Amino acid sequence: MKIQKLTLILLLITVSSFTYFIDKTIVKDIFPFDFAQAVNIIYVLLIFLISFFGLLQKPKIVRFLPLNVFLILITWVFFIGLFFNSPIEILPSFLRFYMYFLLALLTYNFIKNNGLGVFDKKMKIFTLSLFLIACGFGFYEAFFMEITFMNGAYRYSGSFLKHPLADSMFLAMVILLWFEYFVMPKKSFLNVFGLLLLFYLFINTHSRMPLVFLFFSFFLYYFLKEKRVIKFFKVIAGITVVLISLYFLITKTEISPRLRTMVLSEKSFKDPSTNTRFTIIENTISNMDTFENIFGIGLGGFNNFYEGVSGKSGVAAHNNFLLFYTEGGIIGLIIFLFYQLVLVLVLFQFIRKPPMIGSKINYRRLIFVSVFLMEICSFLLNNYYFFTSQAIVFILVGLLIYMESNSGESSNIVID
Repeated sequence: MKIQKLTLILLLITVSSFTYFIDKTIVKDIFPFDFAQAVNIIYVLLIFLISFFGLLQKPKIVRFLPLNVFLILITWVFFIGLFFNSPIEILPSFLRFYMYFLLALLTYNFIKNNGLGVFDKKMKIFTLSLFLIACGFGFYEAFFMEITFMNGAYRYSGSFLKHPLADSMFLAMVILLWFEYFVMPKKSFLNVFGLLLLFYLFINTHSRMPLVFLFFSFFLYYFLKEKRVIKFFKVIAGITVVLISLYFLITKTEISPRLRTMVLSEKSFKDPSTNTRFTIIENTISNMDTFENIFGIGLGGFNNFYEGVSGKSGVAAHNNFLLFYTEGGIIGLIIFLFYQLVLVLVLFQFIRKPPMIGSKINYRRLIFVSVFLMEICSFLLNNYYFFTSQAIVFILVGLLIYMESNSGESSNIVID
């Protein structure tokens, strides 16, 4: 029996979701190198190769404007990196970024050749696997391990042990998949209870931006999709009620102390986490010369550049605007902003089209909330670094390409 390439990729993404846990518990102190980093590069390389050779067998040009702008962006920073950075610096970022691009195309081709039904079956199994991993490792940490105190709260990190932000992004994607593939088609007690378990873990990562932006992305979906005035105002009223309820829940309880501090404290933007981000921005921009400001330092160069100006190693940009500005200069930043603009426009047009008749899955909501959350609201999430959740996003971008190509109404896509 021939195993389909998308199946292999989904399996690799699944396994990658608990690499950090294995690194921090089972193989700790065994290897003289960073086990999680090395294994994750292998996972990314495998996904890259599977996608590349899979597309090479049946090459097709898919002119989907947002994805093609993304390709221009990563090619630009790669081109600059060839002149200024070593292969060791370039390779991890090169594999990750081009893997995302190829994964979207592979997903599109898979759905086109096999149909949405087959894709949905695979995604249901994939979602269930991620759910078991998220809950299994998450509650194992909660009951049997010491919870890490970080930036003002005891923060769960589940299968991404010691990385609560990565776990929050992973959980956000699992929540969205679980909601659309399990809860909405069949609102059984077990499915709803599963969603509550995921939300419990998600909230206890105490990562502020993923939580805020998840709700914001849902609100924006309902706000933008309505065309009729009466329903529009009903949506506004509903969003207002939810926002007021969330405000009192956050400010009157200890459910999210980091958000509570951010909302109530005069020093809300002076906590260690936020201060670190401002410091990174200031140190980076102030030490870039004229050439670097225009053209950038090249793909994969941020870590070494920042270590050179600050003396601190292993520091990530934590900000996609800063990342593409640093590595691609003003030119790279402009391309990135254009990418976000055209992606928002395509998502807006997409959600205002009629839903697919007979489908139990709300693809419009799934795609909009997931992609908007991770690609548009991700400027503080460092999302391109943690590839597990980001790979899922580009699988859904591939689904978006397929949905657009079969709507008969889009001017953003032409297939040769």
